[in-house]
Amino acid sequence: MKEGDFLFKLEGFSSYPYPLAITSLTAEGHIILGVNQAFLTTFRLKSEPVGQPLEKVLGYFSFSPGLSLFPYEGAFYYSITLSLDEGRHLHILIRDRDLFKFHHWYHTDRLMSLGKLAGEISHELKNPLSGILLYAEMLKDEVPSGSKAREFVDKIIDLARRCRIISKTLLDFGKPDAEKKEWIDLNQVILKVYNFLVDYQIFREVEFEMKLEPKLPPFYASQTQMEQVMLNLFINAAEAMKGKGKIYVETKARPDRIIIVVEDTGPGIPAEVLPYIFDPFFTTKEGKEGTGLGLAICANIIKHHGGTITAYNAPKGGAGFQIRLPLPTREALRSDVF
Repeated sequence: MKEGDFLFKLEGFSSYPYPLAITSLTAEGHIILGVNQAFLTTFRLKSEPVGQPLEKVLGYFSFSPGLSLFPYEGAFYYSITLSLDEGRHLHILIRDRDLFKFHHWYHTDRLMSLGKLAGEISHELKNPLSGILLYAEMLKDEVPSGSKAREFVDKIIDLARRCRIISKTLLDFGKPDAEKKEWIDLNQVILKVYNFLVDYQIFREVEFEMKLEPKLPPFYASQTQMEQVMLNLFINAAEAMKGKGKIYVETKARPDRIIIVVEDTGPGIPAEVLPYIFDPFFTTKEGKEGTGLGLAICANIIKHHGGTITAYNAPKGGAGFQIRLPLPTREALRSDVF
């Protein structure tokens, strides 16, 4: 099949790192319409595969959509079969020992697409948000200080600034180090986000229990991004509990790191969901309530601050998240200063 034919309009078909074949179901079998270079390199066939039944070429035995296993020249391969249209199928063929690598590659590919989408979304939001902030600041000058209306305008300004932070975080999803870093008090970040959210409807019946390390060392980070992490964790917890329950927050100092724990009294995280909880676009929220971006952004921010974030089910029930942030070494500080 030549480059430019309809099958190669599938984005990245020819450059995929795993063997791909597209077939069409006929009376003679699943006729190969096209393969990529990885297919030819992997199977090293003696004749041109296009136009032949895949059953004959590989001894393939299962074409049900989903995952199946087949042998080829002493090795085992998995096939991920996807239905296209008009009786066509896409087959992704993976050596058994490489199956666990597939998720990492696919995850990376999705992140590239997400980065492009995030940039477009952020660009579209930038101008309207700037306009809202401009007019809100002008309106603030016209409203008497101490009045209820002034309080509402201040809320509008705070919310617009928060939207701008979220927009910029999306834009920087693949390169969050571009955000300015400074020495910050993570306890104050947590308290600031708490004070920002506590009056919202969904938090009215949510109790916060905080155990913050009194002498938490300062951490070199982007304050807006760390605020975004805490904001997402608190909102997710409140939504999981449907606005009723307790959120437990703890910070701990260790000689080489800072630990932040956020737990709730909600239903917890199903075991089958845990491996995918930080994947972009993955959400357990019903309907159109969730985008599946919040935790993915959190994980990316923490990663680019040199830390890790893990999800688990708390011993007493509910979801838990632990953030581990490394304290910089003397050598790291020296290189940062100079």
